[in-house]
Amino acid sequence: MHEQFSNEPIAIVGMAARLPDAPNHTALWRNLLDGLESVRRFDRDELLAAGVPTDLIDNPQYIPAGTELADIDQFDAAFFGFTRHEAKITDPQHRLLLQTAWEALEDAAIVASGNPSRIGVFAATTLSTYLLNNIQRNARYRVEDLNYPILIGNDKDFIATRIAFKLGLRGIAVTVQSACSSSMVAVHQAISSLRSGDNDIALAGGVSVVTPQTAGYLYQEGGIGSRDGHCRPFDRDASGTVRGNGCGVVVLKRLADAVADKDTVYAVLAGTAVNNDGSNKIGFTAPSVTGQAGVIRQALTAAGVAANTIGYVETHGTGTALGDPIEFRALSRAHADSPGGAPQSCLLGSIKANVGHLDAAAGVVGLIKTALVLHHQVVPPQINYSEANPQVPLAGSGYDINTKPHSPDQPLTAAGVSSFGLGGTNTHAVLVRHTPAPDDRAQPSGLHRIALSARSADALRRGAARLAAHLRSEAVRIDDLAWTLHTGRKSFPETLTFDAETTSEAAEILERFTVGELPEPAAGGSDPAPAHRISLPTYSFDTESCWIEPDGVSEPRERRAPTPGPEAAGSADVAGFVLDTVRDLLEDNTIGLDSDFYDAGGESIAMVDLVTTARDHFGVQFDFEGFEGLRTLRAIATHISAVIDGTAQVAATVTIREGVGSPLFLVPPAGGTNFGYSRLAGHLTEGGPMIAFTAPPHGEVPTIRELARRNMHELRKIQPEGPYRLGGYSFGGNVALEMALQLQAAGQQVTELYLFDSHAPLAYLGDELTETEFLTALPQMISAAIPGLAIAAGRTADSLADLPGLLDARPDWLNISDADIAGFARTWWQNHNALKGYYPDSQFTGRCVIFDAMEAHPEEELASLRIRLTAKDAWLAHLAGEVEIVPVPGNHYTMFTDAELVPILAGAFARAAAR
Repeated sequence: MHEQFSNEPIAIVGMAARLPDAPNHTALWRNLLDGLESVRRFDRDELLAAGVPTDLIDNPQYIPAGTELADIDQFDAAFFGFTRHEAKITDPQHRLLLQTAWEALEDAAIVASGNPSRIGVFAATTLSTYLLNNIQRNARYRVEDLNYPILIGNDKDFIATRIAFKLGLRGIAVTVQSACSSSMVAVHQAISSLRSGDNDIALAGGVSVVTPQTAGYLYQEGGIGSRDGHCRPFDRDASGTVRGNGCGVVVLKRLADAVADKDTVYAVLAGTAVNNDGSNKIGFTAPSVTGQAGVIRQALTAAGVAANTIGYVETHGTGTALGDPIEFRALSRAHADSPGGAPQSCLLGSIKANVGHLDAAAGVVGLIKTALVLHHQVVPPQINYSEANPQVPLAGSGYDINTKPHSPDQPLTAAGVSSFGLGGTNTHAVLVRHTPAPDDRAQPSGLHRIALSARSADALRRGAARLAAHLRSEAVRIDDLAWTLHTGRKSFPETLTFDAETTSEAAEILERFTVGELPEPAAGGSDPAPAHRISLPTYSFDTESCWIEPDGVSEPRERRAPTPGPEAAGSADVAGFVLDTVRDLLEDNTIGLDSDFYDAGGESIAMVDLVTTARDHFGVQFDFEGFEGLRTLRAIATHISAVIDGTAQVAATVTIREGVGSPLFLVPPAGGTNFGYSRLAGHLTEGGPMIAFTAPPHGEVPTIRELARRNMHELRKIQPEGPYRLGGYSFGGNVALEMALQLQAAGQQVTELYLFDSHAPLAYLGDELTETEFLTALPQMISAAIPGLAIAAGRTADSLADLPGLLDARPDWLNISDADIAGFARTWWQNHNALKGYYPDSQFTGRCVIFDAMEAHPEEELASLRIRLTAKDAWLAHLAGEVEIVPVPGNHYTMFTDAELVPILAGAFARAAAR
């Protein structure tokens, strides 16, 4: 040990986590307070799709439970200097930990590249099942002898050094392995490196992701797997644990350095210890009271903390019949034998009940939870607990387990974290609360330089949106914000720089930027003055799917080579035409007939181009509604062939997105197209199916109630009984409300209603518009709905059939016929007039989420349509249940048409749907 630092407390100055239902540590903390269990049961279809054998699924001892970490296939290869091929052959564990390490450094406001400090990394990972189950089971990538690229990308030996290489870290870089306690051993070694002076800053963490994630396990009496698919630490019904997937990283500095640098300190590591059981136990995999008690005593001694001041312990807590009683005896014995004696009031918890057993990442995730407990002074509820295991005598012991969030009457000053490895390597850490010096700074005044940057314009816009949301929800000083962004973020080519006096003003400027409004450029002046480093949202990566599936499992997010197969009679030419046209449109010769058109980069405008090109080529009229929901090129070609043969029929519903679970039924907006929903679905990575209704055949002019009845008839063909989930954009939202009311009246339950910038019924009440009046209002609307389409100034017509003659400009991509333009506009007019005579006759009792475009609908457009300008709270007259109004960037049209805004809308929808 370096004499100067030998007893130096160690500060946790940054952290990052990726866990099921929690993309960051902020979401993790919220989930813990909410008592969320991310362990779930998989249904048969999910298991079969993941490749689980039928005989295993049917085994009565098979427990189909586990966790799923979202987007493990996604990675920003270019950001970290990978080729796409290199990223695909790299274990997602390595990629996730690399990205999480970057995020942890940003959370600590540390720029790694060019940093003169010696920054080390101590990392742990689980065996690469991606290598075994994906790469080696794919004929294209499988190798007899592992080559260096695959070895480096998948072997645990390279995870720490590769992070150091990719991030430019010059301190000690070591991979640590001691089974379940690996990441806490990594923390212990990181602390030692700081106290020895070998490192100035250290990252410590672990990752564990098993593929396929959608898989259960065989229950064995007395084994580690839970009988019922739930982990119940210390509970009388505990029968084992459930496998988890996730990762976590902490950034450590010597406390004196952290205070001098004005860092955010989540908690202080006062002391840690590591030991091994040796042979003093009944078997290699069995736990040992002596070993566990010993390491806890050693950690308390190293910390110089009295045992009776420990108010919370994050236990190893696997929920096994053997492990829990042994752990409790070891903990109570160690505390009783240590200075100060056993605590009079100490709460116990285990995050494994929430996220499963994370193996090599288990310890560091428990450490992150405990640091947040001390930081926020709240102990989250322990889920899956009702009554103590008879072998865990809590009554009168001074220990307890809380099932509701607990805020102690007196400050919680110290806590412990245990992590015990299968095989006997035990670790324990003692943390103490950090109480910063009083902040007696004067309130900041004057202009402050705010600077953001990213590798791409999209990433910059998303980053601005994230930061704006953070500033709206957290109390942040403007000088701390400016200083953290100035010193704690790497600079990239795409930049946004402006001056602001307050965080509220900064948030407003950022929000306007996300919808395309550029701020006034920063006016000269100096860089931000030194202030405090604070936790801010981290970089928004431009990810893409970098994934190898085993043979026999589809790759829905991959562009695949053409798969030869039998073609229907007369359809070979059509298939070839579609393939050649799409390859030309998207400039990608790797696309095959089984490629997903939208995942390959297609958008609705490209679909329009494809359909109109097909019409010109084959001399046949196509109805655009027939192509909604068709995703693969083969499906598109099959439909074109059916139209040519005269056998095609336009379905009353189209599947916008496949998925598992309760479908979301969507009603199209005025005009009857569902392309906006396809754009939305393209940015969703989780959730159930999305099914959209199509517009009635041309010539039908239904009322809102008639249209709702028609849709209900089709809905109940797909899902005969509730509960139902409904949604709609603009006009479609009003129809969706009427559907919900009619379903309620029929005794059915509608649990969720999503309204995408729909005006409340009150806004429409009044006289219908004549065709001429609608034509007068159309110029501004049609150019907003279809960018590039414009009606010449001064031109008028008496009929919508004459609309094409009014057009002054059409975008190059729009080869749509005059008849289609006129038909689209006529349906829009009829839908608008249907709203004029509609007012709901009851209230919806379920949950309603209203997405409110932040840019107001232009008043002149509303006036021309005789629509009242009403706030979204006008909907409250028709809603008796829970209501949430969610602002989203853009206006009534761009929220669904702007390529930069649709992902933001999709994120808002995903968050709302997950609640």
